[in-house]
Amino acid sequence: MPVSTPVHISHCLGRIIGLNPESVLDVGCGFGLWGFLCREYLDVWNGRVEPSQWQTRIDGIELFEPYIQAHQRALYTQVFVSDVRDAVKRIGDYDLIIAGDVIEHLDKADGEAVLECLYNKAQKALLVNLPLGRGWDHPEAYGNPGELHRSQWTPEDLAQYPSETTVFDLPCGKYGVFWCPKDCEPALRVQGLRVAAQLRESQGDIFGAFRHLQQAHDLDPGHEEVAMRLADLLLQRGEKDSAIDVLRSAVAVKPDFFVARLLAARILAIAHRHAEACKELSVLANQEHVPDDILTQAQGLSAKLEKAP
Repeated sequence: MPVSTPVHISHCLGRIIGLNPESVLDVGCGFGLWGFLCREYLDVWNGRVEPSQWQTRIDGIELFEPYIQAHQRALYTQVFVSDVRDAVKRIGDYDLIIAGDVIEHLDKADGEAVLECLYNKAQKALLVNLPLGRGWDHPEAYGNPGELHRSQWTPEDLAQYPSETTVFDLPCGKYGVFWCPKDCEPALRVQGLRVAAQLRESQGDIFGAFRHLQQAHDLDPGHEEVAMRLADLLLQRGEKDSAIDVLRSAVAVKPDFFVARLLAARILAIAHRHAEACKELSVLANQEHVPDDILTQAQGLSAKLEKAP
């Protein structure tokens, strides 16, 4: 239906007022709750009562045009009648993007793709509200095929987006509010991507795990666990050169990441790039504080390469 539970309204509104965004996108705006509240507390509350005085850009996306009535068109700057999967490819950036009770109406893969796009286009924060787990089945209704719930979600599904998460217990199940600020520490984003990669891998989605690890590596090339797991997945895919690049970029940022240099040398040796492998081993041998076990392995590999044709 074009409305949601009221349990989280004051909680979310406090976040929105504190952020004080200059532009807002309400995804799946329905009856227009967030457009009304944002207009009231971002403009009217600040003394800009007349529409001619309003300064906040508040846009909405709605799939089902019959839901859009005169009051939404008056309150929103623009309302785009479109499937969100298409709309997110065309929209620009917004300070705040609200995805309220929308992604559960998409197949899981589509919902994940939409969330990633919205997170990237939110400049200050992404706010996601949605039912969690089972017990929230909803059929098509009101002539709107988009009312059907097509996927179930857990907090772990949003792990890649560092958030202040609040879960409300309702008679029909748990309802989650995920406030995802974009100014979070990069380390939190990397950790979230690692958790998301582990979840994907446990589900057998190796490609998804790879994507999350690549994103984490781009943010922090020197992160040891990320670099090693990403290199391992690349090797499983037969992409030796890419695995070497990952390890070298990690060592460039973190020179005392000795095991990464040793692994790069091993891969180079397997690829018959012996000169490059010997160079990596020579650098390793001349570094300080190399653990004895790594140094012993490096010396053994170097001896084998010296005998190789």
